[in-house]
Amino acid sequence: MRPCSPLRRVATIYWNFLILAGLSLASISAEQNKPATVIVSGKVLSVAGVPAANATVRLSLAYGKLNEHITTKDDGTFELAIKVQRAALPGIAVRASSSDGEQLAVTRLKTENDVVKTNDLVIQLSETKVGSIRVVDAEDKPLDGASVAVQLNFPNNVTGLLTDESGSVTFRYPKSDRIQAIVAWKDNEGLDYRVYALPRHQRSDMLTQSPEFPSETGETLRLDGAKPLRVRMTDTDGNPIPSIRSYVWLLKKDSEANQLNLSFFVDAFSETTDEKGELEFAWLPAWQMDPLQIWPSADEFVRSRGIYDTATGDGSFEMQLDRLVPIRGTVTAADGSPASEITVSARGDGYSMDDSSGTATTDEQGNYEIHVAPEQIYLVTVRDSRWAAAPQTGFAVRANEPVTGKDFVLREATRVFGTLTDESDGEPIPNQRVIVYQYGSDLNSMEGVELKNPEQSRKWVCPMAFYHAISDENGNFEFTLGDGHYDIRPPKQEKADKFEIAGQSELEMNVTTVLRKEVELTGKVTAATDGEPVASATIEGVPQDFRGRDWQASSAADGTFRVMRYKEPTYVHVENPAKTLAAVVIVDPEQTSLDVRLEPTGSVTGRLLADDTEQPWPNQKIDYGINVPAATGQTWSTRFGGSVVTDSEGQFTIDGLVGGFEYSVNLGVTKEGYYRSLPKWKVASGESLSLGDVQAPPPPKRYVPPTLEERIAGAFAVKGTPMERYERALNSIKLVNQHLLVVFGQSEDPRIHQLMQIRYEDKDFREMRGEFLFMAIPTGGEKQNAAIELAEKLDESIAAKRGDFLLVILDHDGQKVATIDSDAVCDGDELSKEKLFKILRQHQTESLDAQELLDEALAKAKAENKRIIVQETATWCGPCHRLSGFLKENREWEEDYILVKMDHRWKGAREIMKELRDGAEGGIPWFAILDASGKKLVTSNHAESGSNIGFPSSETGQSHFAAMLNQTRQRLSEDDVAKFVNKLASSNEDK
Repeated sequence: MRPCSPLRRVATIYWNFLILAGLSLASISAEQNKPATVIVSGKVLSVAGVPAANATVRLSLAYGKLNEHITTKDDGTFELAIKVQRAALPGIAVRASSSDGEQLAVTRLKTENDVVKTNDLVIQLSETKVGSIRVVDAEDKPLDGASVAVQLNFPNNVTGLLTDESGSVTFRYPKSDRIQAIVAWKDNEGLDYRVYALPRHQRSDMLTQSPEFPSETGETLRLDGAKPLRVRMTDTDGNPIPSIRSYVWLLKKDSEANQLNLSFFVDAFSETTDEKGELEFAWLPAWQMDPLQIWPSADEFVRSRGIYDTATGDGSFEMQLDRLVPIRGTVTAADGSPASEITVSARGDGYSMDDSSGTATTDEQGNYEIHVAPEQIYLVTVRDSRWAAAPQTGFAVRANEPVTGKDFVLREATRVFGTLTDESDGEPIPNQRVIVYQYGSDLNSMEGVELKNPEQSRKWVCPMAFYHAISDENGNFEFTLGDGHYDIRPPKQEKADKFEIAGQSELEMNVTTVLRKEVELTGKVTAATDGEPVASATIEGVPQDFRGRDWQASSAADGTFRVMRYKEPTYVHVENPAKTLAAVVIVDPEQTSLDVRLEPTGSVTGRLLADDTEQPWPNQKIDYGINVPAATGQTWSTRFGGSVVTDSEGQFTIDGLVGGFEYSVNLGVTKEGYYRSLPKWKVASGESLSLGDVQAPPPPKRYVPPTLEERIAGAFAVKGTPMERYERALNSIKLVNQHLLVVFGQSEDPRIHQLMQIRYEDKDFREMRGEFLFMAIPTGGEKQNAAIELAEKLDESIAAKRGDFLLVILDHDGQKVATIDSDAVCDGDELSKEKLFKILRQHQTESLDAQELLDEALAKAKAENKRIIVQETATWCGPCHRLSGFLKENREWEEDYILVKMDHRWKGAREIMKELRDGAEGGIPWFAILDASGKKLVTSNHAESGSNIGFPSSETGQSHFAAMLNQTRQRLSEDDVAKFVNKLASSNEDK
């Protein structure tokens, strides 16, 4: 399963905002997109609750798609006819003001039972307050004609304000609203803002109060320079696209804790391309260093973001937009009659940053049409509370090629129901979200289908649909779904239980989770140099499972802090406001107090040299940070850093480094999707380290699979003499019950070439691939004598033509069972695939019955009072071999355990493992420990991360392996387990 990335989550928020804003989405049905005349009526009441005569009521949509107003009658009523797309009704903002402007209200049209209410509206006015904002330039001089906007409670904004000669502007807003943010900007002067909220990660800070707009004194914003950006938009043929409205999404100033989200001010900040397809953001602030995300909006083109790197960009940027492509089909009832008013949804996935999605409603003939992005694969489903259908998936959408025939036949939807409970006590959990993902066909399973991948991304491409339900007071939840492949998850998505629907009327899927409880962490921040408290220090916590919640706090005047956090191993970074003092500490899950002593920070300087010219590399971004390891020890996340840009001489300086910690450094991602890493560095507390010239490494080359010729050559060039390889192979085949196929010959021989081609490329050979371990032995030139030695060991001769082609098969005990010369499998110089397969099938390992193996082990375990280790394995799995080899060489475990290998070749093995796993993720080896009754006691999935430890090579994996044994041992002591696992660690070091 692929976790939802932050960019995906952000994109979802963006699309939700667009819908609220009432933008015309091509994915909405044609009927919903058709402008219609709608009557909006209601009454405006004053603060006192009496009708407000001569009040102004204004209805508006983003991007100027609607801007109509009317004045109320003496009885406070109004009726206004507007022409609007029905799909945009939920996004209409309704603003009302009294005749004197001193009472205001902002709201939206209400939705009841999925129907937007447009009549009998009641708008209650609120008393107002007056705010003031002053705008100055970089030299603190008043700025005349600067634009100002104020964000209040959503959806209320105040826009269209301009400063006077004194640089000031006043505005009126409802007392019931709170000022969330203010922003001022002017072309070629820049932009400044304030956000009056704690950062999202700091909302659990118990001491720091959320900042408030200074209503008594007003606020001053400073525009200290602009760095204009000119954007050109073209279609895929390079033709300019005029009349495209676009806006910059997020801005971030170092001195501000929060980003500024300009999607709340799309009308004020959007620009439109001219006939050349160009537009300019002339107010873009010079302080913006983070990459900019630019969102276009046009009915005929894909709304995919452009990313402009402000740190290294030259002020110009080009975006190429794809045209939307229709997916068409028909929805019919079971009797063949057309089904109208049925919602159809399409979800796409590809190598682009943004997935494509859309919905449509069928017309009277049951037809639908959804416009989506090309170069993605899709999952199309029926979304209805009563009806469902088998999904349409496993197809790609190409540019300018409409997709037709994606038809559906309805049936009664499958009722998927269950209860959400707490694993610790079995109690139902009310009012929590249960999530279901539906999976379409992934790209890897679609033969012959390739998508454009300009960045050479290695992501897993699979379209997914998302559903959610809220548990009721008894923890019950319910979905109505159609056929397909799904998984279901608890609120925090810490696990995913897979299931399949194939026409069932109902399906019970109970979900359990462990409710994590917050605990308070208190502490104090002091300076190590003098012991004095450090005020306004920033304390950042990063849980090591990376699925928990990052948190942030600020120290009070006396250096103390209080923050709520979950019980998780956490890296904590603390620094003073000037970033001259800092520390990184690790907090244990149970820890409730933390005193931090800040040491002087260090710095590094250097000159970056380009990889190709070895000359100074100017205007190159360098990213740096500390690698925080995951709790499992298998992955990490780079945190507590930032980025700098080299100057015109390639020089760079990085300050604020924590002494004693190694910093990971890179030059970003190449077009092929690889990081270009620089050597890591570490400074002592307060040290200024000069790195001198730092040579940039060459860009990593894109992985190119070896050709068949390269693979054949590699097979004949394996390290070691034939006798050494033979001894290694015997050990391997005995471990995994596999046959050894010794190939004597010369790689250039056409028959050998055909044999190896079958081995590597023939689909029909896949069923036997796990049965035979190939060992290719060259017989020509200086290699001949070594080959003869092995042949004699096998009681064979490779004289004359037998040296060009001879196959010898050994069983898993190393006994020779067949010799195959060219006469047996060749027709002249042509290898006969049919003859070869006939012989190989005669020597396949007999498929064992997995259930019989398990039953025998259970009976033995009961008789001997032992546990059972059930290991999922396969002959092609190297880590499986390592685990089997270790258990064979170190048999202390047999005191308490019986080992059963569930080889993928055995009949019923996959089904047994699927049941044992019960949705547990991870590759192989995967193993579980059962008691003699077959009850699962513990698995190789780590308790905290949920990741499979596989062969326990990491310290975390070995720790979990030891915990598995200590939880289930009967005769072995804890000391026995420790010694056994230490052997595992030593064997890993030897590797």
